Amino acid sequence: MRHPASWKVDLVKSVADEIEGSEVSAIASINGIRNNQLQKIRSDLSAHMKLKVIRKRLLIKALDSSKDKKIHDFKQFAQGQIAIITTDLEPAKLYSTLETTKQKAAARGGETAPEDIIIEAKETSFPPGPMISEFQKAGLTTAIEKGKIVIKKESLFVKKGEVISKDKAKLMEKLEIKPITVGLDILGAYSHGLIYSKEVLSITEEVIIADIMKGFSAAKAIALDAQYLVPEIIPDLLVKATINAEQLALDAGLVSEGNIELFILKAIREANAINQTLEGEEKPKESKKDDKKDEKAQEDASENVSAGLESLFG
Repeated sequence: MRHPASWKVDLVKSVADEIEGSEVSAIASINGIRNNQLQKIRSDLSAHMKLKVIRKRLLIKALDSSKDKKIHDFKQFAQGQIAIITTDLEPAKLYSTLETTKQKAAARGGETAPEDIIIEAKETSFPPGPMISEFQKAGLTTAIEKGKIVIKKESLFVKKGEVISKDKAKLMEKLEIKPITVGLDILGAYSHGLIYSKEVLSITEEVIIADIMKGFSAAKAIALDAQYLVPEIIPDLLVKATINAEQLALDAGLVSEGNIELFILKAIREANAINQTLEGEEKPKESKKDDKKDEKAQEDASENVSAGLESLFG
């Protein structure tokens, strides 16, 4: 029977011990991440976490060897190219911290476009030459203006979900288009017997607060409609009761020190309405007088014209 290499045995044991001895453990995908970026993340966060790139099979062995039976289910996140992280940061904090380390990067070819990649119409830095054929081969409309290649028309270069070809990746890199987001992607975390999926970890404090406020508003509206007395709706009920009482007093003509201003305002509104009505009735009368004046003026003018003709042709 073939025995595993000693370094593998030692690695599995050290990883298992590290996971059991840490407050929080996380499995992160390193797919597509550049080595220099990985080293920078490891260096920047070394005060709070340890990161070890490990093969999926070896990590599963380490998890299965743990005395903590609950951690065995944690191996469901061991998929693809991965690293194991041990840290003193709580799971949500670890997730948000690693999200801030993600960067935009040029595609290498073979990646799936995370969204539509658009190449805008613009002037490039390339002089006329071999680049023209590269642009044309890629289906871009170009022209030469002021000694530079100009992309004349905006183009949907790669659709969301399509695989980016190497040729298109090279062209985008030359145009300094970085469509890929790279960084450590937390797949799941384990802490004190609890397993957290990426979906749970991605719920931020802002989202939680917004959901709580939304739920509170909905519950408050239901309580108001049902007139279910709880401290939170009493101020609203008092305002509603005050408005109803004031309207009832106005309708019944019950004047008091508390509502006399309302009666004054009501009287002013009614007076203004009456005034507008009276003004509307006077305008037709004035217009009739003006019409009669116009008719009289026309008659006088006609008489003057007739008199003038008689004097000429008498």
